[in-house]
Amino acid sequence: MFYTPAPPGSRLFLDFTRDQFCGKVLDRSGMCGEPAVLGGIPSIWIPDGLRFSGGYAKVENNNNIDILGASPQKPVCWWLDMQLVNPQPYGWFFRKSFEPNSISSQYGFYMSTSSSIQARINSSSLTLGISSNVYSKKERFFLAVFWDGEKIYGYLNGKLLAQNTLVTTIPSGGYLCIGSRDPDSSSFFDGNIFQCGITVGASIAELHEWYRKYKTGNL
Repeated sequence: MFYTPAPPGSRLFLDFTRDQFCGKVLDRSGMCGEPAVLGGIPSIWIPDGLRFSGGYAKVENNNNIDILGASPQKPVCWWLDMQLVNPQPYGWFFRKSFEPNSISSQYGFYMSTSSSIQARINSSSLTLGISSNVYSKKERFFLAVFWDGEKIYGYLNGKLLAQNTLVTTIPSGGYLCIGSRDPDSSSFFDGNIFQCGITVGASIAELHEWYRKYKTGNL
């Protein structure tokens, strides 16, 4: 059976298109297994991924995704292949808190309005708004937030839509929650996530090339 290989520089690669029969997530090796094991209560499986609407998925005990900083030599990229069903405000869909029940977070992404996604790095050190009418159209899209230790960039379907200066060091954090702000939060995401991940050391061009090669998205 064909498996999609992990993107270059992958620290985490969650391929929800294949976890129906695998039961675990993919890591940097592109193979099933440790150290990133999926837990939580995602809503339902759909043919192409996971449908979230109040449920969540949680990745624990994975030091690979404890992002403390970035540099031009080792840039960080958070990326998601996803689709909104109901783009509601404060719908968090990818967040790593500093500790359980913490208000502050290492990094996180949420819908601020029906046409804007906000990326937060090191709690409120930076908020980057990535606006598009693609969200409200409920189309499938490829979101990538790229940080090189000096500046941070927001890409949607391969197009640069936002950028800002970000020079910071991030304290270590806890688990990664996908589909919600945290397990008991009412700030949840309503939509589908097909794949998502984190890369370190790869360029944004390499990530987009990987997506063009293995996906049928809009790049």
